[in-house]
Amino acid sequence: MELTIEKLVYGGEGLGRTPEGEVIFVPYSAPQDILSVERVRGSAKPAKATISSIVTPSGERVEPACSVFEECGGCQWQHLSITAQRSWKHDIVLESLNRIGKMPDVAVLPTLSVDDDGWKSRNRVQWEIEPAGDELAGNPIHKLGYYQAQSHDIVEFDHCHVIPDALNQVALRMRQLIRENASLASGLLRIEAFISPAPEEEILLTLSGEKNQALKPLAEQLMQEFPTIQGVCYLDSGNKDATPRPLAGDSALEFSLAGNQYRVSAGHFFQTSYAGAETLLNILEKALPESIDSLLDVYAGVGLFSIHFAKRTQRVLAIESSPSTEADAHENFSMNEIINVAWKTGDARQSLRALNEKFEVAIVDPPRGGCQPEVLNWLSQHIEKQLVYVSCNPTTLARDLKLLVAQGWKIDMVQPVDMFPHTYHVETVVSLSR
Repeated sequence: MELTIEKLVYGGEGLGRTPEGEVIFVPYSAPQDILSVERVRGSAKPAKATISSIVTPSGERVEPACSVFEECGGCQWQHLSITAQRSWKHDIVLESLNRIGKMPDVAVLPTLSVDDDGWKSRNRVQWEIEPAGDELAGNPIHKLGYYQAQSHDIVEFDHCHVIPDALNQVALRMRQLIRENASLASGLLRIEAFISPAPEEEILLTLSGEKNQALKPLAEQLMQEFPTIQGVCYLDSGNKDATPRPLAGDSALEFSLAGNQYRVSAGHFFQTSYAGAETLLNILEKALPESIDSLLDVYAGVGLFSIHFAKRTQRVLAIESSPSTEADAHENFSMNEIINVAWKTGDARQSLRALNEKFEVAIVDPPRGGCQPEVLNWLSQHIEKQLVYVSCNPTTLARDLKLLVAQGWKIDMVQPVDMFPHTYHVETVVSLSR
């Protein structure tokens, strides 16, 4: 059938309608494309379709930079200009607030960019590994790459445009090593690479899989060949409670960001773009009072917000569910000579339930699923002046804001941030007051 794409939706697909009005989602399409498409058999409603040919291309289309775009599941929007991407992220946040949050009158600011073109922006990435057949003298040729969209098939790449060049070099060398010696990759399922900000660009690798005696020599060889690799860790994928342990070198990276020092251990969360993290801090600096009596930081990670805003606050309480993160947080408080932050390890809902005190301001930065209703209820009862909600999912954000507004909060600012260029993902900062 032939479709005209009306708009983009959260998830990255374009939305078109049949002459009968049926909604069809089309991946890798652009608004105002006229397309010949083929419906995907058996797809649930709204139905999905694939592009057979582009009859008339949208003016927002550009040539994708990546040779495996549309195969690899990492990026969904390389075929759109960066200006169009940011405009549509604004519209998706606005539509989510209108449709899910039932807030038609909320203004959404234009999407903030964190860099010019969005390339080389990610500081953390995962490469998947699998045997790919018995083709060289009886030895399996291993694949190293990203998962294909909607699949666990692995797509290899020669150059990933959204990560720094230094990580591309490590990826290509790893692929070469495990192909030359299949025993190195025996039981190896995944590699996580984390890189510190330029100009140092120091690297921490975490090898995940089943135990393999060859991993330690591999770790030592990598550190010899790449002086910027500070450490290689191992994570036992068969143990859900396991934490990464060092095979060679250090098990963490230390770096400076926005005037503060941070130590981030293998497997611990930090914002996936340093430019994006600084942009978030700048937004919060303008949104928060110059002087704060008490600040609650929920889903605190290794202390990014607690550390940055402790200097304008009398007392801070940080809550984080990951027990292993606590050591990093305390090290970060010590490095930055911060003594007014208290730390509480535990699930946000349970930790707040046991806490009976009020705070002037709260910052919440939950995972993609958003906040539990009990967390939002507690915040409404115990936060006296201002709540800042940092979200990576506009749909759960809209759901949670709807509840907060019903409990008497007023939305003062909605600021989308292009933290994840060339994907449909968008970070959003919302400031609410009583």
